[in-house]
Amino acid sequence: MKNENISPADGTSQENSDQVSNVDGSGELASPPLSEIGKDRSDAGESPGDGSEDTSESKALEDPKRLRELQESLGRLEDFASNAQAENTVKAYAADLEDFRHWCKKYEREWLPAEPKTIGLYLGARADELSLATLERRLAAIASLHKEEGYESPASVAEGPLRKIWKGIVREKTSQQDGAPPLMVEDLRSILEHLPRYSSSDEGPAGELTLTALRDKALLLVGWTGALRRSELVALTTADVEFVEGEGVNVYVRQSKADQEGTGLVKGLPYGSKKETCPVTALRQWLQAAERNVEGSFEGDIFRRFYRGESIGESAMTGQYVSTVLKRHAESAGLGPDKYSAHSLRAGFITQAIRAGKPERRVKEHSGHASWETFNQYVEEAGTFQDNPAEGIGL
Repeated sequence: MKNENISPADGTSQENSDQVSNVDGSGELASPPLSEIGKDRSDAGESPGDGSEDTSESKALEDPKRLRELQESLGRLEDFASNAQAENTVKAYAADLEDFRHWCKKYEREWLPAEPKTIGLYLGARADELSLATLERRLAAIASLHKEEGYESPASVAEGPLRKIWKGIVREKTSQQDGAPPLMVEDLRSILEHLPRYSSSDEGPAGELTLTALRDKALLLVGWTGALRRSELVALTTADVEFVEGEGVNVYVRQSKADQEGTGLVKGLPYGSKKETCPVTALRQWLQAAERNVEGSFEGDIFRRFYRGESIGESAMTGQYVSTVLKRHAESAGLGPDKYSAHSLRAGFITQAIRAGKPERRVKEHSGHASWETFNQYVEEAGTFQDNPAEGIGL
């Protein structure tokens, strides 16, 4: 399963390349354009007042000295606006590069000069929490730094190894904006029932879930029950979970898209009514199986990639690969894989909880939404067939 290293969304198409903005002729993502405040100077002397003010202003513009003063003032305003925009761009680039440097340090990768593979892994790790515009700016910052230091830019998305990855991110981001459908509990159960098991010819115990399936089962159930974003899901470590006897498991989300201050959020995942669909049991089984299949103790990243069949790697899978896992198992269960994404797990839980009559305030707290505006979109979609006025009126 080496394709987990840099795994773009499957099924990308050429048309998605048209959605990438701010790309110059060389294929590099260009710097954000500076403000053009005051571009139309013909309007500089107009006033929305009455006719007497217009006449007075017109006379002022006929005065060469006054006209020169106005032009000089406008020029200074343009300079100030341009400088402010440039300063903001520099600050944004600095923050982007600092994040990239810290990420590279954490995963022991060279950041200057960086390899395209490193950029691809970084994009996969940040794709869930950042907008396309922000990802573009980060690529632009990385490209600018390399050019300034005399290195060839590793951040081209027009060709080379990043092209397919970037198109996959654009495609998935666009599908998320269009609204990936929620994965409802009936379909989740079906997916879990069709997870791969060892056969009599395999090395593992016949009839039991494969090691990869144990990981994926825990991934899907924890992600769904915790209403977790994919970036939050793959960031979980063994230090972030605490099993509570008779209750379930507490999952500590250290930082998320809605928690930029990093204060963290604890989510309680209770035992399920059935062992086959219990997130607590699935997580415990995966951790125990992983412990038996690694040298030493299993600590650190929980949802890791696999190498050479069922050899557990040392680092977490990418957030983008969560979608790949869901799509693959959805297809095995006879569901339409193309319509689902990792966001379907989170959307599925929220929708299911709302339809079950759970208090909206508690569901919002559990999902970690920062605003009611965004959360209410789920509420509206979940309630389209509840108390529907078109039902029971004679049709």
